[in-house]
Amino acid sequence: MISTAVPSRVCMLWVASSFIVSQNAEAFSLSGHGAVRPSTILNRPSSFSLSAAVMEEIGTETQLESMLQSTNNDERESSSLPSTRFDWSFVEKVYLITCPNADPNSERLNKAKDILDKVGLLDQVEVKEFDTDDEDRIRGCYASHISVLKDGLRDIRSSTKNTKGGNDWLSSLLSMFDDESSEPKSSESSTKPKCIMVLEDNLEFSGSISSETLNSVADYLESDKGADMIHLSYIPYVPNLVVSKTDDKNIVSLSTGQSSALGTTAYVITEKAIETLLQEDAKNGYRAPIPDVMAEQFPESRFSAYPTPFLRAPKTKSLINPQLDDLRSILFQPPAVAQFQNILAITGLSTNTLFFMTIGGLLGASGIAGMGVVDAANQMIVNGSYDGNLFLLVVNTLFTTFSLAILAQGVLLAPKPPQDAP
Repeated sequence: MISTAVPSRVCMLWVASSFIVSQNAEAFSLSGHGAVRPSTILNRPSSFSLSAAVMEEIGTETQLESMLQSTNNDERESSSLPSTRFDWSFVEKVYLITCPNADPNSERLNKAKDILDKVGLLDQVEVKEFDTDDEDRIRGCYASHISVLKDGLRDIRSSTKNTKGGNDWLSSLLSMFDDESSEPKSSESSTKPKCIMVLEDNLEFSGSISSETLNSVADYLESDKGADMIHLSYIPYVPNLVVSKTDDKNIVSLSTGQSSALGTTAYVITEKAIETLLQEDAKNGYRAPIPDVMAEQFPESRFSAYPTPFLRAPKTKSLINPQLDDLRSILFQPPAVAQFQNILAITGLSTNTLFFMTIGGLLGASGIAGMGVVDAANQMIVNGSYDGNLFLLVVNTLFTTFSLAILAQGVLLAPKPPQDAP
């Protein structure tokens, strides 16, 4: 079992301090999902090279052209966003994970659908419903993503088989008149990797989405860069995260520790990577949060769109650690997330380094504020007046006090790691 106790606490500390510096920030979060409901997808025949256990369960069978305003998780505001269509054809299927029993009025689902409709994704989306796992919400999140990946792989295989089957007769006919037909011929369709997109119903607009960025995502997946996953949303306030620029200005590389949960709000994953995760699940089952398993399996092959089209909504309630919802509503703000993602990409510094730099800055500011208060009090007692800028002194004092208070709250509310699986 991968322990997440220390990383999650460091995450909350770092998130809180980053909020004070950037005037907004974000905290550790996962979306909890649970027991799988009966699948609404018909079993289609398929075959692929996975373990027998996985084979048995799966079966044999588009920046908006003008900057979008950040929403506040309100459906009316989302509905006012201009509708812009983008090309999402680089993915075979799009799945949206939701938990109806935790969303009785479908507010989360409808908000997510409205966002997806504005970017031309809704028609491609298949909603996957799960019940929350109330005994272990992290396990529930893991189970829902594994289930969707299984369905995604089955759908990819089925689609590929149907396409090949429909062309076999024509190929055979042409081969009778073409002496060179027996020679292997390369084609884009045979080399282009198959991918699916997985979304959660807690997604929000980041305020930055463009055709150029999406084209870069598609091109990067089709290149030989070795991308297993490309995040369309990720939490930048996690420990051990390093964001590195690539040869494409719209793509960055993500490197983390094994317990650094980047979140699973929105990501594109290749067929090969799905196989890897399903093989790992067949071998070991649930033993860690799904983002941790992804970090473990793909340590050097995770990338992200830059900037990210989506983010984790700041006011959508968490199904895993609701005790952090109030803090999240302050910290999960689009401008702050974008700002810090920029800092990470531009500096190339790890979040750990930035964390200690932030702590040092706060302690320095706190010391200056304390000296100012002592000096002001001394002048008031001796002279009956203070000749400094009282306003700046008050602001500085409040700033540092508030910073330290949020840091303390982050430590106290950091979620406990899940128990080791038997």
